[in-house]
Order: sequence, then structure tokens, then C-alpha cells
Amino acid sequence: MQRRLWYIKNAALFSWLQEDELQRLASRSEMVACKRNTTFFFAHEQSDNIYLVKQGRVKLTRTSAEGREVILDILGPGEIFGELAIAGEELRTHSAIAVDDALVCIITRQDFEQLLKDHPEMALRVLKLVGLRRRELEMRLEDLIFQPLANRLVLTLLWQARRHGVEADEGSVSLSLTQKDLAHLIGASREAVADQFGKFKHLGLLNTSYRRVKILDMKGLMRTLTTEADMEFPDLQTLAAEAR
Repeated sequence: MQRRLWYIKNAALFSWLQEDELQRLASRSEMVACKRNTTFFFAHEQSDNIYLVKQGRVKLTRTSAEGREVILDILGPGEIFGELAIAGEELRTHSAIAVDDALVCIITRQDFEQLLKDHPEMALRVLKLVGLRRRELEMRLEDLIFQPLANRLVLTLLWQARRHGVEADEGSVSLSLTQKDLAHLIGASREAVADQFGKFKHLGLLNTSYRRVKILDMKGLMRTLTTEADMEFPDLQTLAAEAR
């Protein structure tokens, strides 16, 4: 109980709640620690909970009729998922899976809906997050249609670096991502991603290791883009930081 209360108190999403409301939310929510690859829910299951990522990352995925996985988004600390439950979604349209060992706060649909009714300012913040995520997904779908594979990979690396990158030595940025995950993000095969990585390595733009990509030259990577691309990524990282 005390651990749940501490995490909820330190989330800006709940910053305007009174002490008694925080206590009540902590008592009615569930804090779950899970291992990498844990599935929180599958597509077509009931939309009955909302989730807040406190530690680690969670990917939202869909699977085609042929069994091919597509990653819709990767979320980090401070971001919510399953929020379509409060927008009338009865059944999940996608699955949610832990990318890393993660800590997630689970709130029932009914409790979250009551919070939004009691605090319209929270509802506005949630709607803004949902709107930005939708805009980002639309941009990525456009990239899948109009951009060549190399551009899609560069744009995705820049997008991930902005949201989840960790600054390393001499201005480089480290990302915890597998080539398989990147392939599922850009709609390509893992072999095609590996081949493109080989070209970027030869140019001195990045290095790879087990489950990790290190971008060595961000500007150089951007200069490889062969067509115009919208570099104005939605500011989800700032919103996520505010909600931590």
C-alpha cells in the first residue's frame, strides 16, 4: 500500500488529488512488477483496466491474419495505455507486452472514469496524450506508405531516441531495441533491417550490440534521408516526463 501510494503521489497525472483521494486510489489500484515479454492483455479481450507505466517499457502490437506482428507504439515511464476503455472501447484492438522488466499501475475502468468526472483537468491531459499518440501513429503510417525502407528506419531510430534514448559518451544516444522490434515498427523483415544497419555502421553512424543500438552521429543519420520527412515529432516525451 505504501509503495503504491508513493508512486501515485509522484505521478503528475494525479498531482491535483487531495490526500484522501490519493489514499483511496492507492487502495483501489494494483501495482504489478513483471518480467520482459509479460502480456498485459491480448486483442479482443475486454477493455476493463487502464495502465500507467512507472518503470520499463511496454509495446502495443497487432497481429495480421498471416501471423505477422506490427508494433503500433512503445511506451515508457509516465505514459498510459489501455485508455481507449474510457472512450467506449469494449474489446481491445491490440495487445500490450512488456519490452523490459516493468512496473505498472493498474486502475479499473470504473475508478478511472470516476477520477475523470471528479477532475476535468485530468481528463484534458489524458485526451491530449491520446490525441498526440494518434497523430504520431498517423505520421508513422504515412511513412510506411510513402518512405523507402532506409528512411523509415532512420525516422524510427530518431523517434525512439527522442522518447526513450539515453545519452552516452561524446553525444551518442543509446537505445534498448532489437532488430526484430525495429523490423516490426517499420514493416520490414529483420534481415532487411540488419542489412541497412550494416550500411550505417560502415558510414560510422551507429553501432549495435545485444538488444541495443548506439547512435553515434545523429545529424549524419538525418542527412541520409533521401526524401522530405516531417521531423516535428509529437512532444510525447515531455508529457511523459511531467507524468512521472
